[in-house]
Amino acid sequence: MLQLRKSFVATLAILLLFPLLLLPQSASATASSADKSNSKASTKILYLTFDDGPTAHTDQLLDILDQYKVKATFFMLGPHMEQYQKATKRIVKEGHGLGLHGVTHVPSKFYKNAYSGLKEMQQANESLNKVAGVKTSLVRTPYGSKPYLKPAYRNVLLAQGGFHLWDWNVDSLDWKYKKDHQKVYNNVMQQVHNVHKNGTTPVVLMHDQEATLKVLPQVLKTLKAEGYQFEILTKNVQPVNFWNDKR
Repeated sequence: MLQLRKSFVATLAILLLFPLLLLPQSASATASSADKSNSKASTKILYLTFDDGPTAHTDQLLDILDQYKVKATFFMLGPHMEQYQKATKRIVKEGHGLGLHGVTHVPSKFYKNAYSGLKEMQQANESLNKVAGVKTSLVRTPYGSKPYLKPAYRNVLLAQGGFHLWDWNVDSLDWKYKKDHQKVYNNVMQQVHNVHKNGTTPVVLMHDQEATLKVLPQVLKTLKAEGYQFEILTKNVQPVNFWNDKR
């Protein structure tokens, strides 16, 4: 009888303690799940892009990106890729995003007709493949797609050519203020903050040029300190362009 009573007391104690044992584990799991959700929601993604390269300054540009452990996307010109083959290969080797910027960079030639732009992008892609053994479907047209790239032109480039059109939502104006580095820095920071505040991912336009090398470290240092993560553009990222064309 005594043994039966002891067994009953032990069983009762286990039953009383069982919910308490589950409580911390459940709370911990809930907290962990919430942390993951909050972390995902608070991730600040930014796409840094460079036009007009590669150039004689690309190696220095890549050195700066490597120093800050940042990946960017390069929209390159066909003749430049063939002229600066070593830099082109390095861009590919180091895992940066690849884009095309045409051949001539002359509006009257690139936008001459609905097929002239397609021809330039295809030619630039052949240069990339010739130099580095790869191709890309990402394109950025000279001086941006608006107003030049009319619907008929876009249909040829995107529907027939299979390309994905990219513009930007943050213009550094580094091409305009080549000697006023503080102005360029202020442009980037103000626009990035505004775009992010509106719930949109910043796509920053800069240029592969000597003047940009002077301001780039300051820009990268500040953006990284603010928690931005730099990612590259790929065909799987929904395009951002002035026409809101998601193809």
